[in-house]
Amino acid sequence: MRSLLPLLLAFLAFTVQAQEPALWNKKFPEKIKWYKQTESGVMVVCSGDALYGLKPEDGSELWRLPEFDGIREENYDPIEGSPYVAIVDGGMNKKHKILDVTTGQVIARSKELGMYNVTKRIECKKLGAVLFYGANDRGKPRLILVDISTGAKRWEQDKLFEKNSEQIVSEAGIVSDGILLATNRNVYKLSASTGEVLWSSDMKSDLPVVQAPSGFGGVFGSKGATKAATATSADFFQFNDSSKIYFWNQDYLTCYNLADGKEVWKRVELSSPINMILHDARGMLVATAEKTQKDIEKAGRKGGGLFGKLAASGASKKNRAGLYCFDYATGAEKWSDEVDLQGDIVAYKMRGTKLILATQRDQGTNYITIADLDAGKSVTKKALKVDGEVTDMQIVPQGVYYRTAKEINILDVETGDRTWKKGFKVKNCTGINASEKLGYVYGNGHVYKVDFEKGELIDWIAGVNFKGDEEPTTMEVFPEGLVLSSSQNVMQYRMDGSMTFHAYESAPGRSNAGKILSAFGGMVAAAGAMSSAAYGAQLSYAKGYYGCTSPALDREIKYNQQMTAAWSNAAAASFASINRRFKASKNAGDFMAVLTNLENNSKKSSVGISLLDKRTNKPGKKILMADKDPDYSLDEIDRMVFFKNESNEITAYRF
Repeated sequence: MRSLLPLLLAFLAFTVQAQEPALWNKKFPEKIKWYKQTESGVMVVCSGDALYGLKPEDGSELWRLPEFDGIREENYDPIEGSPYVAIVDGGMNKKHKILDVTTGQVIARSKELGMYNVTKRIECKKLGAVLFYGANDRGKPRLILVDISTGAKRWEQDKLFEKNSEQIVSEAGIVSDGILLATNRNVYKLSASTGEVLWSSDMKSDLPVVQAPSGFGGVFGSKGATKAATATSADFFQFNDSSKIYFWNQDYLTCYNLADGKEVWKRVELSSPINMILHDARGMLVATAEKTQKDIEKAGRKGGGLFGKLAASGASKKNRAGLYCFDYATGAEKWSDEVDLQGDIVAYKMRGTKLILATQRDQGTNYITIADLDAGKSVTKKALKVDGEVTDMQIVPQGVYYRTAKEINILDVETGDRTWKKGFKVKNCTGINASEKLGYVYGNGHVYKVDFEKGELIDWIAGVNFKGDEEPTTMEVFPEGLVLSSSQNVMQYRMDGSMTFHAYESAPGRSNAGKILSAFGGMVAAAGAMSSAAYGAQLSYAKGYYGCTSPALDREIKYNQQMTAAWSNAAAASFASINRRFKASKNAGDFMAVLTNLENNSKKSSVGISLLDKRTNKPGKKILMADKDPDYSLDEIDRMVFFKNESNEITAYRF
């Protein structure tokens, strides 16, 4: 298991130092199948004899579970923002077990709870519980709610569905007096305490499409079974009025009265699934996706793996994306027609009555649309095509500043005209915003300051020359200065424009770093931007929120703020390490790591990792892997490296 993190963050080794001694070394009775670190910091190792939980600071065993000796990595399904993991048996009759990785306690086993087969697992974070849906030992539908702390069954419901063909398609909508669930046939409100059906409403919804993994087994195999258990194609949300609940699936958007289940909207028929929802004083702004569920399903039938992905990208040439405005009370459209969008939203900004949307088509073309929310129209006849994916948008006095890897400009939000008539064309552009007034951009061998108040691009530093045919892929601002880095180079400049240091070390041949970075198209760990059309398809079936440039980043922020706190009510002790690591993550970006050549004891060159403090250029510790193709994982929060140096051995280093 090779972590992408040190390759995405990463970077340099320089002066020779003595090899860093290992912090600990752990041998296992049998061959290691896979290993990974959890959100709580615990190192989980699957060996041929058991599943282990190791204490990362000293390698001691926290727990050992022989019953999970044959678990495949794809069966191991972490429940994000929690210390819990679902372990899924992907056989004909699928079983789920919930494990607390901090204690090694198997909290719940679906078979022991009376579930012969599990088809859906839904985490109810606000209730500190998990819903299992499937069949009992007689093959009849069964739904149970399980306490996540104790594993006790809170209630069991065998009368909800008549046939196994009725499947849950949504997340659970948790409200003050119940649980909302959607199936492919109905919408239900259940009592949270008993599971009793309080009301139901006829509502057909498509089953979620699960991309078939490449290889034997498809969606029926281990990996497919794990994905299918949590896949959804519909959702619930509330806004302001707690007496109502909104619901959407691939075909409709509507609103229910929570007390009796009566629809208070006339159902809005959607052209495609919802891509994003924004809440505005003028009404509910709804952006739909480029593809429908049927488009993706059709592509999926053409094959999995690479060919399936290629088929998915060309499944439908028709673009169904659009922006609508609905009345919160009635669902009536407030505009005479929708605003056409070219693809799925990757970023957005608001300025007065204008909504600026960056979108991307599945084939990779990129656009910006400026919608006048009062008029319900685009300010231009058609979306503005831009060269490259939009990675930054900022509201400036002159309009909206945008940046891609290939161009920079400012758009007049009233006309859509480019303020810089000649534009600014670059290659491999990267940048960072230091404040609302100032940004930095690299391109064409120069570093530019962007004055957001004046709308000016100032040529600040010339002659930025990285070695090894590299260009900067990351920019960061520290109190000491501006840092530019790539896989093998790092430069720091003082705020007066003078260079503090430049360090470079050649990669060991065409290194693992080079292989993986090129395979992922030079992808960097930048949370502020979405990087692929594939993500747009995922976003199509996820709730949209508002408040940040990137919908993906916005959802991630809200998730970290809300979900961890909600789960912590279930088992506070198990969340202590997660909370600690979350706080420590703020200081995790001060160092660099690079895969490079180091001298071993016999003065021969071997692959290893060197570390550097990016703020001071102080040489860090060096870790010799003594392996041309090292299998390692880096924990940037607790500053540790874990290296599988033999088939049954893990060595840990601290830096």
